[in-house]
Amino acid sequence: MNSIPTLREYYHKVGLDDEAIFHLNRELKIHSFTNLTHEVHETRIRSLHQAKSDLWSHGPELTSDEISADLELNYDNMSGWARHITPIYKIEEFVIGAARPGKEAATDYAKIKHYHHCSCDQCKSGNRVQGVNNPHDMFPYISKNNILLSAKRRELASGRTKVTPWTFEHIFSLLEEVNTTEQTAFALEILGSIMVRLAFMLDHKFDKEENLFLSLPTFATSEMSKRIPFIGKEGFEIPTASLIYFLDILGYNEDVKVDVCGYRNLRREYSAGPRPQDNGRTNTLLTISHMLAAVLHRRPIGEFAYGLFRGLGMNPMSKGTIHPAFPLLSANLEHILDEKITLLHWSP
Repeated sequence: MNSIPTLREYYHKVGLDDEAIFHLNRELKIHSFTNLTHEVHETRIRSLHQAKSDLWSHGPELTSDEISADLELNYDNMSGWARHITPIYKIEEFVIGAARPGKEAATDYAKIKHYHHCSCDQCKSGNRVQGVNNPHDMFPYISKNNILLSAKRRELASGRTKVTPWTFEHIFSLLEEVNTTEQTAFALEILGSIMVRLAFMLDHKFDKEENLFLSLPTFATSEMSKRIPFIGKEGFEIPTASLIYFLDILGYNEDVKVDVCGYRNLRREYSAGPRPQDNGRTNTLLTISHMLAAVLHRRPIGEFAYGLFRGLGMNPMSKGTIHPAFPLLSANLEHILDEKITLLHWSP
């Protein structure tokens, strides 16, 4: 019967020496989650204003049917889209960007209502805002040679191809499918660690125009990519790193959504005053980190699944469970390297 390895032994087994372990830790560590929501709030506000600006073109006014037609008719030739397409990141021939308007920005879309605790003047007066659209909604995409890759294709009996933009289900499936060896599991650990940092925008930098863009940690990304260079179905593979950029753009859009619904400037009003919230980018991306921790058997799958149901599709990882599941984020890694992995609540 195999003995339970220590964390150091686990990392050695996947090909890291101590120098590489601490190199990853220097890139990834998060010293504390206490007050982190408040500390990064100004960065998120800057990113929210950027997403609502015309840096990424809002495009023409379109109906829901006109927006749907882009997918139905031109999924293999995005140059024919009516929406405006803005490339934001690029990895070799793969482009990651945003198309606008998104479906919630359609001129005939009227399904949004403000949160019941919204503090805008109309909601506070008792006349809750509802039946409106989100003028800043966008469609994150990954493409190559103008072919949309961030979508699932299914051939129908009629001969028509049904194209569905990625949902959480599709993203979860892509990541679960590559979890086949200890090496790929370690790559998913790095991905989960980067996702936590992405949730709090810890790897974003300002360019010379003072716009925020993601700058991935280089060594961690390299170690992840050499173990899982591509994900996706044959013929539609994408670089693993491109998924992170895609989720970054999704994060911008998630913050736009909660701002429109009543968390104005990503705050909620309380009797003691407004407080920054994790709703939006942070909770969305921590939900993906939580999924990865469950796939890696570092958090209970049942707990994740039930929380996802109770949370109507969201189950962000609680901050107290992050460091044990993703120890490369720990500020005290040297103190736990020689502990058995079961003490971190990993399955042996």
